This record gives sequence, C-alpha cells and structure tokens, in this order.
Amino acid sequence: MPSTPLLRLSQLARFWEKNPNTILGWIRLGRLTAIRSPGGHYRVRATDVRAFCEREGMPVPPLAAPASRRVVVWTAPLARALRAHGVPVEEHDDPYDAMLAAAGAAAALLVLPHAGGSFDVAAAVAALRRAAGTRTLPIVVVATTARARTGAIERAGATRVLPRSHASDLPALAMEILGPA
Repeated sequence: MPSTPLLRLSQLARFWEKNPNTILGWIRLGRLTAIRSPGGHYRVRATDVRAFCEREGMPVPPLAAPASRRVVVWTAPLARALRAHGVPVEEHDDPYDAMLAAAGAAAALLVLPHAGGSFDVAAAVAALRRAAGTRTLPIVVVATTARARTGAIERAGATRVLPRSHASDLPALAMEILGPA
C-alpha cells in the first residue's frame, strides 16, 4: 500500500473544474508529477498535488489535503464559498453522507446548513457529540434564522451557528478553526 494516496486525473479534474485532458497536459509539460499504474493510467501522489497547488496558487483537493485540514460540507453553495478561499472541501449531497464522512476519517471541520425540512440539524449535532470519534469535531451550522432554533443548535453542541446574514463569514471562520496551513 502506498504511503501517500494516489489520485486519478478525473478526481483532480472534477475538483478543479477542468477537463481531464488539461490535467494530462500539465503532466506532459512537467508541471504536475505523476506515475503510471500497472495498467498504464496516470496517478498523482497527494504530496505531488499539494506541491503543485502551492506552486500554482491553486486550491488543494480534499483527497490530497492532510487529514488535519479536511473540511466536510453538505451542500454545493457552502462548498463553493469555501473553495473560493482555498479551503480544501469534501462536498456531499446528503447530510447523512457528510456526517458519516466526517466521523469516519478524521475531519478537521464539519459544515452543515440549517435547511429545515426532514433533517433535524440539532438532533444530528447532538448525535455527533455523543459519538466518541466526533465529540471534539468542530461543527459549524450556517443559515439559521430563528433565534429559538439557533439556541437549540448551540445547546446540541455546535461549535458555531452563523445566521444567514453572516454566511459570508464562513471562509474566515473555517480558516480560524483550521489554523495555519
């Protein structure tokens, strides 16, 4: 088993919103170091991706980010806001998938929106606080408007609740929680 994760070109292309041929071009030009798999496919070491991102001023994909900086997010708008500020984000379309990802592989931060509907974010935060692996996981909940609901989420154990009017503060708050790179 390799000591550093190997990433497929398609994973990098999806994160950077580029065509896989663009990633292949960077490899062929020597800008991005890659190895060939036994099947002849290119793979890129996570350490090489991080070095490339630092040189090129690009955001580090969450799969290449050190585990201590992994941010798990439910919903695309929050993920986009964080990525725009260089925060490595692992995005999920389902709140339960996001919670399992955060609990299963040492995330540094979990970001959940208060979307209402059938997902009870206060109950989810309380459940995460009861589990040994996520007791100290920072959890930020965004876009809550009702003061009573904010209180319930805070009492459940959320690290921070950002009202909708302060959602633009999320990237700065994430960087504050993550600390220096």
